[in-house]
Amino acid sequence: MATKRPGLGKSAAVSSVALLSFGPVIVKQVELVATGFVFWRLLIAAVPLAVFFAVSRRRVTLKDLRRSAPGGFVFGINLIIGVLALRRTSALNHMIIMSFQPLAVLMVGVKYFGERPRTSIYFFSLTAIGGVVLTLFTKDASGVAGLSGNLLSLCGMALFTLYFALSKTARQSLDSPTYQLLLILVAWITILPFLLIVEAGIPVPSGNDWWLITAMALIPGTGHFLTNVAHGHASLTLVGLMNLGMTSLAPLYAWWILGEAIGGMQAIGTGIVIISLALIVTTAPQEHPPESVNPNTVDGT
Repeated sequence: MATKRPGLGKSAAVSSVALLSFGPVIVKQVELVATGFVFWRLLIAAVPLAVFFAVSRRRVTLKDLRRSAPGGFVFGINLIIGVLALRRTSALNHMIIMSFQPLAVLMVGVKYFGERPRTSIYFFSLTAIGGVVLTLFTKDASGVAGLSGNLLSLCGMALFTLYFALSKTARQSLDSPTYQLLLILVAWITILPFLLIVEAGIPVPSGNDWWLITAMALIPGTGHFLTNVAHGHASLTLVGLMNLGMTSLAPLYAWWILGEAIGGMQAIGTGIVIISLALIVTTAPQEHPPESVNPNTVDGT
């Protein structure tokens, strides 16, 4: 029987954020419509997992699918809501609203998973969110900020919190490769009708978009996989709070890869977030006694 490994959980959570933060840099260079981009990204992300299952002769069952379906469905709906929100409000408003998702995750972890974070975690969470807001308010608030878009962003934040909770629950009985594969397939099926209705067909990438979509599937896609690994070994609170790091790392990657300038206040906000999250990781207590992850898992992830 596999036991929880807090060190693995922390490492996976931190690594997942480092990889997920490449997402905005990749998206900025894609010309394909957003819904088509999501469709192909999910499909390509499923390929290496499907190959792994075929080569290792691992099998999935209907019970596995039933356990994965809620998280996959919510994840798919959340992707659609995110696209709709960004069409109706500014990117700044959307990011600020989404930045409060870790606090919602913290409350869910305390109420439904019996987590009891140290008092310092609450303090460093507030300082991290303060750094996020400082970082975001120094950015260009281009775009139309509408009430409907803000409400959709709020729905997206709630759905992402629910997705985290469902993933945490699923990982108590599924190993991470099985959950990741079925999660992606269910999300892909979920967005397919929306794509066919809105775009009246499936847009096909061309030129450089194929490489960018593949990079998105493999780099942030691996980040999603590591997030689900972390769910099996770390608290929901820790994994959720690590997501705040994306707001700081994404601008750093944009500066590194795209040459986008970082303002003084933005740099200060980024520093506050990174230091706060580092303190959260180092002060998060080890979980005792060891708990079961999945009696059927091969590698304990």
